[in-house]
Amino acid sequence: MSNFVKSAERELSSEKTEAILRGAMQEFIEHGYAGARIDKIVAAAGVSKATVYRRFADKETLFTALIQRMAEKVNFFEQQDFPSSQEEPVVFLKRHAIKMLNCAADNPQDIALFRIVIGESGRFPELGRAFIQNVEKPNLDFITQYFATHPKLQIADPEVAARMFIGTLLHIVTTRNLLHGADIIPIEGDRFIDSLLSLIIHPSKSVRL
Repeated sequence: MSNFVKSAERELSSEKTEAILRGAMQEFIEHGYAGARIDKIVAAAGVSKATVYRRFADKETLFTALIQRMAEKVNFFEQQDFPSSQEEPVVFLKRHAIKMLNCAADNPQDIALFRIVIGESGRFPELGRAFIQNVEKPNLDFITQYFATHPKLQIADPEVAARMFIGTLLHIVTTRNLLHGADIIPIEGDRFIDSLLSLIIHPSKSVRL
């Protein structure tokens, strides 16, 4: 088989996978996890049921693939791209926090997916576990390592500090974007982030922004 044909087949496979994921996102958002039907995903994607099952074993696998797609947007760091120790921690962490909060606000489909995770993980714990494994844990692991190894930081318990950082940001996303509570408990973004960082990083180790 020629390289051209192989390339065309890969391209077609990629296009079909994208169509399936779009159809799955539409179906999950409209009907939730429990109400979603593979037949409707097949129809929305414009492919055969056999094509869907060749790529995704079941509904859980499809949902997890969407969670992984979300993770690509909100997992901003790779271990091999560890930030320079020359940059002030408060500057680096504030940039990360702003990206996380803005990403949530700018991606309504991902927020809808997160709402399904929260709403249906009681009956389907695999949804919550997929979110923790693919979204929260990579960020938590990265920030824990950052707190533990940065030469300008002297944090007694880096893991607890990282949980404070990531968990508080997720709390804002949950109350503001999932639960529509921005007008009930409003807070200005810069004030929130600066105060959060001042609780985690000793003031003498930070810079005024």
